[in-house]
Amino acid sequence: MAAPAKRIDGIDFWRGLALLMIFIDHVPENVFQHVTQKNFGFSDAAELFVFLAGVSVALAYGTRFFEGETVGAVRAVLRRAFTLYWVQILISLLIIAIFVGAAALWDENDLLEDADAVVSNPLQTSAGILALLHQLENANILPLYIALLLMTPLLLALARRDDRLMLAASAGIYLAARAFSLNLSTWPVEGTWFFNPIAWQLIFAIGIFAGRRLKRGGIAYDARLFAACLAVVAIAAVVRTDAFGYASGLWQDVRDVLDCGKTDLGFARLVHFLALAYIVYHSGLTGLMRRTRAFLPLCLIGRYGLPVFATGTVLSAMGEVVETRSEAFSHEVALGAAMVVGGILMHYLVARGLAAWKDKSRAQQSSPIAICAPRAGPGRSRSAAWARSTWRPAYPSRSTDTRRTERRDHSSSSIARPITRSVRE
Repeated sequence: MAAPAKRIDGIDFWRGLALLMIFIDHVPENVFQHVTQKNFGFSDAAELFVFLAGVSVALAYGTRFFEGETVGAVRAVLRRAFTLYWVQILISLLIIAIFVGAAALWDENDLLEDADAVVSNPLQTSAGILALLHQLENANILPLYIALLLMTPLLLALARRDDRLMLAASAGIYLAARAFSLNLSTWPVEGTWFFNPIAWQLIFAIGIFAGRRLKRGGIAYDARLFAACLAVVAIAAVVRTDAFGYASGLWQDVRDVLDCGKTDLGFARLVHFLALAYIVYHSGLTGLMRRTRAFLPLCLIGRYGLPVFATGTVLSAMGEVVETRSEAFSHEVALGAAMVVGGILMHYLVARGLAAWKDKSRAQQSSPIAICAPRAGPGRSRSAAWARSTWRPAYPSRSTDTRRTERRDHSSSSIARPITRSVRE
């Protein structure tokens, strides 16, 4: 059986950062939106999230898949997909409840815009939500992740033959999706998925490729490629910031020419993210961040990514509701900042609480087994009561002399000695 993959704290750190950026970008009208990744290039936190999902799949399931435990690995992937599915359904129901409840409380029908289909056609829309064909705004990345996990066995099967074969097949599917406008449809509201899985599977496959390389010692450094990546990231920053304010309207003029669409993973977005990822990996930035106080909290947030993401999605929906009543507050900017700061703190507290609960469970499992002697009834000695006990100790590896001593003790019906065992985490 393959040994469980060790966690890489750098992956947890960047996933935690991606989750916070997604949350900040979804909370309406806050000053922190101006410093997230999307403001300095063509890609944003969504690419980082999906890429790291691919890396994690390669590390968590790829080893088992490639070492012959194909059925077990596929089952684990499907179990993960089902977990994401019910979390997606729960998030959708909570968001609908928040908007419907706020609309009823404040008699504000505009709040029903995101839940309008549910209110007007509840049966069909509920069926659409269960089938992932109706996705609420800001709650549409988990359906993409589920679809990608369902594609994972095929991608891993191709990677087992050759990583380059997997990438070639994935790139071919991406190009076909772009050329023929292939996407999944929504229902009952007509449209297409906001995140097109037929296109976004490419960056997921690249993540699997990178994860495979991490298992083999890392991704090779090339000075010319690094310089080219620096040029791409620098040009994107200049364009996206309107030359840092010196060329007003530059981004608006260029964005129509560049292929920067998010739904179909525009080519400019893809190239920019890959260039940025290559720079981050070979620049030693992760090592520098490891020395900061923010590293461990972000690692913790990234380690419990799914519950933290669910928390952030629900909090952003609550932020949208509060934003509709912003006229009741004298300082709207401070309100937006407070929602973001409070939300980030909640992200950390959720992750911290889950970590504490998990540590407590592990401690209980590894604590010494306390054995209480049965009470000696009338006519029975205490030693006879012990001998008739149904308790059987689970021994760790012991020396031959120890086992012989224990057998003599049992054969003579002597008082059993409690034996503690320790489990190495």
